[in-house]
Amino acid sequence: MHLASHEVRRLCHYPLLFQDLVVFVAQLQCKLLDIHTLLDYIEFVHPLLKIPPPSHPPHINDNWMGCFTKSTEVCEALYFARVPVWLVHSEAYISPTMNVMHSV
Repeated sequence: MHLASHEVRRLCHYPLLFQDLVVFVAQLQCKLLDIHTLLDYIEFVHPLLKIPPPSHPPHINDNWMGCFTKSTEVCEALYFARVPVWLVHSEAYISPTMNVMHSV
């Protein structure tokens, strides 16, 4: 919230053109989305990372946008936490035991 209040204080000190106001609102929305994402991660994903992985593939949460990662460990942890995740790797570096749904 500190970042959002900083943006509002900055708005009060400068006379803005319409284009400047549009950029300001876009920056504020971006910061608020970052805060919302962090709070969702802390509330929903972080607790799931602490439990042992299930023996069967988990149901992925369709409400989340997901993420991209280059780390197979992060990919596996987020997958078992029900986060949609895309592994960005060359095929040569993907473990044969990894469950690959679609290769792009």
